[in-house]
Amino acid sequence: MAGFTAAELVFVFFIFCGIGWVQESTIESIYHRRPINRGFLKGPYIPIYGVGGITMLLVCVPFKSNGFAVYFIGMISCTMLEYFVGWLMEKIFHKQFWDYSMLKITYKNRISLLSSLFWGLLSLFMVYILYDIVSSIVIYANDDFVMIADCVMLTVMTADCIVCLLSQKAFREKLKKLPYEKARRLVMDKFIQMGGAVMKRRERFNFLLSRMKFSVEETDIGEDFEDFDMDNAAEEKANEG
Repeated sequence: MAGFTAAELVFVFFIFCGIGWVQESTIESIYHRRPINRGFLKGPYIPIYGVGGITMLLVCVPFKSNGFAVYFIGMISCTMLEYFVGWLMEKIFHKQFWDYSMLKITYKNRISLLSSLFWGLLSLFMVYILYDIVSSIVIYANDDFVMIADCVMLTVMTADCIVCLLSQKAFREKLKKLPYEKARRLVMDKFIQMGGAVMKRRERFNFLLSRMKFSVEETDIGEDFEDFDMDNAAEEKANEG
């Protein structure tokens, strides 16, 4: 990454955000057999992939001559990043944005062995293939274009984040004003376990609903639901009661 200016690094960050969104949305759309806009924000970008991509290149490119080092350093650094970001977002938003409960070997459902192995493979792809492509794009791009793109994307992503935060806050306020049964139904309709097996989704959903003194029937889990903070909703409704 040596030789990149600050503006170029921001530009690369947004490229990785977009690549991450394409990857995750494609996988989820195929799995659910319908279009899925993966991620917390509305736009076609996932910020954690931007941070992860920059991290991979910074820590792995110096070891480019050793593929094994690239794999293990990338695997460990990205796993640590995934766990930290997951923990931080749960603390800030009181919401779990991804859940590996459908996998066998996990830690607090924030990280898993399978995902860690994938990060290692992705590190190899980033260092030996994607890095050269991204470097060529940055070198080819005009400096003015890079600056304009950075400003536009920073503005768009910031506005997107603010809108999403306000939307979640409004949803919680709406939930507290609804009758208990309607609140339950609305929360059910907003809940999804992205990529989870049906049985695991059902087990997770039953656990969350048990905190509201509800049980869910199998027929209620026929469709996929959009992600929502069930724990926070349950506590709010319990306090209201």
